[in-house]
Amino acid sequence: MKNPELNFIDRFLYKLLIGTFLLLAVIFLSRLQVINIEDVRFELGQHYNILKIIKALNGKNNFLLPIDISDSVASEVALVYDKSKKIPNGYRIELTEFQGVEAYKTGIVVEVRKNSDHTYRLKVKGIDDYEYIYDKLATVNCNIYKIVQSGEVIAAPFSQEDVNYFEFYVYNQDQPVNLFIE
Repeated sequence: MKNPELNFIDRFLYKLLIGTFLLLAVIFLSRLQVINIEDVRFELGQHYNILKIIKALNGKNNFLLPIDISDSVASEVALVYDKSKKIPNGYRIELTEFQGVEAYKTGIVVEVRKNSDHTYRLKVKGIDDYEYIYDKLATVNCNIYKIVQSGEVIAAPFSQEDVNYFEFYVYNQDQPVNLFIE
């Protein structure tokens, strides 16, 4: 028997059912004093990486959400980022005139902030639990809690003296990570 495709309402009901089950499980385990509800609240407040759970629940058929959550970097994106210049704790990436800032790794946007110099800063929690920070952006093309794929245009670079660039930082638990071999 062929597996019929689920419509929007079916997907919503499955998500609602799973969410309700998880909430009740947390409350039940809290009452049994197996877990501390305050610890759970703190972890969720620290932008828990829900992408791993979505990827596991989706399976190979994208059962719940019709998105492909891959932990690999798009080859075109890797070429752009490999040409970066090292700066303290990060990289300066120069782009061509009509090129946008592409997400390095799949993740969830957890912060969009306007800097004092009127540029923007975007923080993405990657599927690999690293925090990817894109700084010195002229404009931002996504909103908070949006899932971005590797290679998706998320912003426009800052332009100064005919050079289009942005700054890129990667952190693992507040420690800088060196992604590119020099």
